[in-house]
Amino acid sequence: MKLKYNLEDDVLIITLKDKPLSYGEEVSENIIAHYSDKDELIEIEILDASKFLKVKKEVTVPEKATV
Repeated sequence: MKLKYNLEDDVLIITLKDKPLSYGEEVSENIIAHYSDKDELIEIEILDASKFLKVKKEVTVPEKATV
């Protein structure tokens, strides 16, 4: 697992697997899940991360896409 934070854009990217991304879908406000072409969860992108991390929230990100 890798974490990458872009201070300028306030985006936190959590990479779970080192595989190519096929598509993404918004799973919660400011949370985008990126999946492989086999619908595996590869990466989670948190927009406005500094605001998100200040508030205790529970977010469920599906391990497999619901396409």
